[in-house]
Amino acid sequence: MEQTWDLFHQKLNKDESGKAYLPAIYHLIQEEYMKELFHDTLGFGVAKMIRRIGGVDHVEDFESIREGSIRADSEAKALELANSLLKEKQQFLAIGEVISPIMQVQS
Repeated sequence: MEQTWDLFHQKLNKDESGKAYLPAIYHLIQEEYMKELFHDTLGFGVAKMIRRIGGVDHVEDFESIREGSIRADSEAKALELANSLLKEKQQFLAIGEVISPIMQVQS
């Protein structure tokens, strides 16, 4: 996940100066756009995560857990994480900051 976002970010932010803007303005606009795109992408991903846990389109990872109480606990932790990420998405500035709470839930 981290490598995918970093590669996307790198390709979208090629070292160009912009043809219609001064370089400083162009880079400021580009940086702001990437920040908004990151937060929108995070929000979309979290919404999809919630839908896949609580909606009709369930995730096989959870469905394969045979013990009902363990599955319910795992789903509750995932929904709690999703809720936290959604509420605090504006606080995240880099993909590594998003991965850290995910890894904490997994351990």
